[in-house]
Amino acid sequence: MFQRVTKKLIQTIRKRTCANVLSQAHSLNRNLGKRVYHLSNLIQISIQLNSVLDEQEIINKYLVNLFGLLGTKSVVILTCGNSLDQFVPLHYRGISGDEARQLTINRSDPFFQIAKNHGGCVQLPAVQELSETSDFLQKVLANKSQAIATLTHRNETLGLVVIGGKHNMALFTDPEMEVFSVLTSFLSVAVGNARLYSRIERISVTDPLTGLFNRRFLENNLDKEVARARRFNRHLSLVMLDVDHFKNYNDRMGHLNGDRLLRNLGRVLKTSIRTCDVVARFGGEEFCIILPEISSPGAISFSERLRQSVLKHPFRRKEVQPGGHISISVGTATYPGDADRTEELLQKADVAMYKAKRSGRNRVAAFSG
Repeated sequence: MFQRVTKKLIQTIRKRTCANVLSQAHSLNRNLGKRVYHLSNLIQISIQLNSVLDEQEIINKYLVNLFGLLGTKSVVILTCGNSLDQFVPLHYRGISGDEARQLTINRSDPFFQIAKNHGGCVQLPAVQELSETSDFLQKVLANKSQAIATLTHRNETLGLVVIGGKHNMALFTDPEMEVFSVLTSFLSVAVGNARLYSRIERISVTDPLTGLFNRRFLENNLDKEVARARRFNRHLSLVMLDVDHFKNYNDRMGHLNGDRLLRNLGRVLKTSIRTCDVVARFGGEEFCIILPEISSPGAISFSERLRQSVLKHPFRRKEVQPGGHISISVGTATYPGDADRTEELLQKADVAMYKAKRSGRNRVAAFSG
């Protein structure tokens, strides 16, 4: 009797143990399946984010995936604004602009040290007691945010991502926080690469002395503007100018002062144009300005105002020049009346500029066939 009971008990225990082991195995398998699924998703997201170099497009892809994976109600992305000492909300979803703008943070805020101590990703309930030391923490807690991750690339802090609570009101789990951290790391790399590419691209089209566009950019942009003028049947004018007696100034004042003169002239030109115009250093002391949708009379009027602005500008030691001032000779050519191709427009503007020089310098001349 005892043996039968014992045997039955052992069989029952074995069955239950096997059932528990099987249940645990199924649970472990489900969890592993979820992690593999999330890992596969994250790999695809990383490829998406790093396949583009436009920062706005990167942000949009990040936001779509963040909302999809975490089910958060709101996201605010803060990056450097006009001041390098501040991070301001430039991208936000699920939150009003007024609410987002309240989350501006200074680099000196103690939150950055708190975030560093937490590996760059902070679940706010875990650091609530530290809010007295950080104005930013007080703001995000008052805004009912749930987690923050820093955007860091090559040891440089690019910004912050602040997410609100979940739609089901539950706290973010550890695996969800891990997804948030990894996803934001991908964003950091993608944004950092996009900004690096943008800087390189900007350098490649910028004249290092004046900070204006260079000849390469001018010619490429002029091609596009000529095509646009042709498509929409609009005028397009090109202005070419040259500093009068520049060699004399260089010989008298030295090349460093000659460079300073060209930089200052570049500033005068830049402040004299519309936002749609393009000014570039063509080479040496020659500059070009593209004037979209401006006819020949308009180009002449603009050039005359520009000539007078340069003449009145207080350039350093301008008295060493003939006449006691810095002056420019300006030539203009217009599409389609003077030319219908980029090379021809440049050539005609150059001819007009030398016509102004031959006429006595400090003049404006339009091309005439």
